[in-house]
Amino acid sequence: MVTPDAPSAQEDALLDPQRIAAARRLILEVPGHAAFDRLSSLASRIVDAGHAKVTLFTDQDTVVGGYGLPPGVIGGPALLTGALSAIVVRQGRALSIPDARADERVADLPAVTSGQVRAYLGSPLVAASGHVVGALAVYDSEPRNWTDDETELLQQLADSVVAELELSAARSAVGTSVTRLNIALEASSIGTWERDFRTGVIDWDERCAALFGLDGAAQFQDEHAMESEFVHPDDIGPLHDAMQRAMVEHGQFTAEFRALTIDGTLRWMVARGRVINDSRGEPVRLLGTTIDVTETRRQAAQRLSAMERATAIAEVAAELANAARMEDMPEIAQRGAQVLGAESSALAVFDPDGGPLRLHMTNRLTDEIQGHVDYPVAGLEIELDEGQPTQYAAIHGRRVLLADRAEALARFPAMREGLEVLGIHAVAALPLRVEGRILGAFVPLWGTEHPFAADDVEVLEALAAQIALSVSRLQADAERATAVTAMQEANQRLQLLAEAGRILSGTLEIDQQVRELAELVVPDLADWCWLVVRDEQGRLHGMAASHRDPSRREEVEAYVRSMLAVMTDEAAARVVTATGRPLTVTDVDWARVERVLPDPSAREALARLGLGSGTVVPLVARGQTLGALGLFSREDRGPLSPAEVDTAVEIGLRAGLALHHARLFGQQRALADALQRSMLTDPPEPDHSEVVVRYVPAAAGAEIGGDWYDAFLQPSGATVVAIGDVVGHDTRAAAAMGQVRGLLRGIGYSSGGSPAEVLTELDRAIEGLALDTMATALVARLEQDEDDLRAGRVRFRWSSAGHPPPIVLTAEGKVSLLDDEESELLLGVAPETPRHEHVTVLDAGSTVLLYTDGLVERRDRDLDTGIAELIEVVRECASFTADALCDEVLKRLFLPDAQDDVALLAVRLHPQDEPRPPEAGPQVVPPNIEPSPDVIPEAGTDR
Repeated sequence: MVTPDAPSAQEDALLDPQRIAAARRLILEVPGHAAFDRLSSLASRIVDAGHAKVTLFTDQDTVVGGYGLPPGVIGGPALLTGALSAIVVRQGRALSIPDARADERVADLPAVTSGQVRAYLGSPLVAASGHVVGALAVYDSEPRNWTDDETELLQQLADSVVAELELSAARSAVGTSVTRLNIALEASSIGTWERDFRTGVIDWDERCAALFGLDGAAQFQDEHAMESEFVHPDDIGPLHDAMQRAMVEHGQFTAEFRALTIDGTLRWMVARGRVINDSRGEPVRLLGTTIDVTETRRQAAQRLSAMERATAIAEVAAELANAARMEDMPEIAQRGAQVLGAESSALAVFDPDGGPLRLHMTNRLTDEIQGHVDYPVAGLEIELDEGQPTQYAAIHGRRVLLADRAEALARFPAMREGLEVLGIHAVAALPLRVEGRILGAFVPLWGTEHPFAADDVEVLEALAAQIALSVSRLQADAERATAVTAMQEANQRLQLLAEAGRILSGTLEIDQQVRELAELVVPDLADWCWLVVRDEQGRLHGMAASHRDPSRREEVEAYVRSMLAVMTDEAAARVVTATGRPLTVTDVDWARVERVLPDPSAREALARLGLGSGTVVPLVARGQTLGALGLFSREDRGPLSPAEVDTAVEIGLRAGLALHHARLFGQQRALADALQRSMLTDPPEPDHSEVVVRYVPAAAGAEIGGDWYDAFLQPSGATVVAIGDVVGHDTRAAAAMGQVRGLLRGIGYSSGGSPAEVLTELDRAIEGLALDTMATALVARLEQDEDDLRAGRVRFRWSSAGHPPPIVLTAEGKVSLLDDEESELLLGVAPETPRHEHVTVLDAGSTVLLYTDGLVERRDRDLDTGIAELIEVVRECASFTADALCDEVLKRLFLPDAQDDVALLAVRLHPQDEPRPPEAGPQVVPPNIEPSPDVIPEAGTDR
């Protein structure tokens, strides 16, 4: 049953942890139930109730006293009225129930239903903390009305209960505190004393007297007698002054002084006191304590000394960690050794990878030793002599501590001279060890005898450990720097070789290659350079030169010309090209230079360029030396390293191979080009027609292509133009091209047939002659009768065998594509297939452009896109001459690295009623054709 007085668990005051803690504090200090029984009895008599009890609520209810209760209830839970008292604690105010059976809040409780509780009056017990910790309750088995006076009296009695609880807790706390204080005083050897200002008597308790060596408590009648007997004379005044100030200021005092004990021992004490005033505010007593702080001071002094040493070592460690050179290490280490009084120091360190032992000393020690020897002692290599403590520690990894000269000479007799010359009396040598490796030894030196205490040894060991770490780091840094430098140099050489390879493989233009190569090696390998090659007669020619200052390149070129003109057989260029082996000059012998270059002006030019060192490497390919590459530097740069010479030799090999390939390619390309062009004859220039042709071979390889063009006059005088492309890119395709072109030329001339007839007969001839080839071709004929002449026009009749369509450019600048709807078969596929013709009327001033697919077709675009770009270029160049138009088309559309050759043919029709323009040149026709007049008056009369 949940009533308004029974809140949820979340808000239940009984569950408040702070309230429970307050109740637990009081219940733990309850000395017994007698006092609470009396208060319960008093409450019962005052209100005339049959029963009374005091209940405390922690996490459960506990009856701590009562009246009229059954035996065994006190000390346990309230079996009958616990639930009623819980309501009092929850609501924190008095609970008055005249008739429990009539009160729905409690009517169902067992105490009520059993008839034992009918009337109930409870008052909360509120602790000093403000928390309700329990209840004082009275109850009866008969109903009754509780008056306000009874309620108030019960509350006053509840306050008495709380007071009794708080008093018991306070007494317990005081007793505990006193006990703890006595224990603390005993444990800490603190003595207490008292001085009575009225009588002048000073009392010491037993602990205070014991501090001064006395047995039992002591009393002194005279302050001055006590001070003179037990206080150091120098501390009496300060101690007395501190007490006087406390008296004047009515406050506290603290003083540290040296105490004289009974056995004559001097101890350090700290006295603290407080002035006690009477009711008038006058000081009457001084209460104080005394504690022996001798051991504390000793430990503090040790800690201070250790801290000072640790601080010094830490500072030195930080400097060591930041040291950048081995030469700086002795001075830094010496600052650490100074903590122990060392006057100088040295480090003996093994070079990495099993190198010698080198001695690095402080400046003072270096100067002293240098004054007795005639060789430099900085970083001096020393012998591994076990008769010296430094080498002994470095060899065996064991420390050596020599506190005086006698000990030093007894163990290391060979030290005598050094000890006497340098004035050394004590020596320590500690191995420098990192991860089991001995790196050397740290050697501090003293000018006086120095016994090595345990603390000193710890400091030296710590300092040696820090030095070892720094030496290891410096050596690792040096090794790393060397490795990084070597790696960087190797990478630079690899990059140089890679760049040389890129240059020598990027183009077959050898002149451009060697120019870029000369610019590449300067300044990476030299300040200036030249590259000379040998021709077929064995003569050397300058091919490239470079200088790190681009403005001086012409100066180098001029020197190379003069050098080649006058040099003797002893010249490096001739020696290297003759032997095929590199030549390096680290120191220039100018007497030899005079023999090599007899001309003084050549030598002067060489001197101006600067010659401190030089390396000349051969350009070799397939066992032949084709030339030489000379690399030269001024005096301040130094000669090439062996690795750099190897790089230069490799560059020479690559350059020689590239030169060899370029020569082969040039020879083959010249032969191929000559053969190709021998098959492509110059076109005629009939009447007022201008025919312009272009052929551009593919950039890659030396193969002869299959593209061709042709223009000739039939016996009737009609001009025939043709263009084609044999499938393939090799000598077979070139041979087939020559045959196809020859057949077409012969058939077209002898038959006088139309374009379609010529292609049909050509297709039959290819099959009949078993040429086994395929080709695209386009044949066109320019036709004109009298009507056409007077109209100023020409009929362009054409037929195509799978060839890209012609482009027409009118005099007004309009461009169109002569494209038939269906592309016809290539030649060599189906000779029986009929060929069709197309006729286009062209006005004077028009231009027809024929071309092969290499101009418009590439890997990155299709044929239609290429033709569209060609049309746009032609439109933009409408005002150009025919020659300029062809050149511009090739410039814009033919790529330098094109994989296909290109043939181009343009026919421009000039007005016949005017002379041929100068750019068209004179009329050129075969001997059997009658030339046309320069001007035909009737031409264009019907326009």
